[in-house]
Amino acid sequence: MLLISALFILMPGIDLAVTRQFYVPGDGFPLAHNGRLQDLRMVGSNIPVAVAVVVIAALALKMLHPRRPCLLPARFTLYFASLYLLGPVLLVNGIFKTLWGRPRPVKVEAFGGSFPFLDAWSLGESFTHRSFVSGEAATVACLLPLALFVPRPWRWRVLAMLGMLVAMVSLNRVAFGAHFLSDILIAIAMVLTIAVVLRQVFYVSHAELFCDARLETELTRIGLAAQARIRRDLDAVAILLAGRLAIAARGVRRLGA
Repeated sequence: MLLISALFILMPGIDLAVTRQFYVPGDGFPLAHNGRLQDLRMVGSNIPVAVAVVVIAALALKMLHPRRPCLLPARFTLYFASLYLLGPVLLVNGIFKTLWGRPRPVKVEAFGGSFPFLDAWSLGESFTHRSFVSGEAATVACLLPLALFVPRPWRWRVLAMLGMLVAMVSLNRVAFGAHFLSDILIAIAMVLTIAVVLRQVFYVSHAELFCDARLETELTRIGLAAQARIRRDLDAVAILLAGRLAIAARGVRRLGA
């Protein structure tokens, strides 16, 4: 990520040169109106979201039915849940999309907009059209580590397929004038960095701590404790409501007398 960032900071013209390939003076970014590319964007957005929903659903079902085994391997589930939450949710949309105001290409003067071009990592002042970094590229990049969890003979083929999907979806955003190339590559690099660190923690340096059997036991304990707490809270609410109803009933009887 540092090398990619350094490249675009030292040579910001790369962003302009790549974006210019998709810009038509007076017509903006015509590919943004291409139906097939819009469908590609929808598919590219829905696939990683579907994977995230399945992962979160597996955790939710484990909490609802803590005595049953996790729908997916516990370590796999926590790994991808952590990747999505730390990457696209927290780092990209929670921090960068909040603090960095780099304008999108379609809003830059060189491409018919009103804002000056800013290179990668510039904070900027565009508070409604933030380009740095790409949330969609970061989200779809979360699919790449899936290749590590398929049988070894298939890994390179799966990685190539996922890599092609990530590349098409990401470049689609450049063609639409929504992001610069640096927004895309830095977002993907951020997610892959987090993925490598998490894999090191979950599967290497703390493999015993995060083994499936231990995680299953811990998730079961947490689920049972949560259910017990909810039952206690519901019982307390029921007792409180019963008391209030009893007081109200006595008041009604006094009025009737």
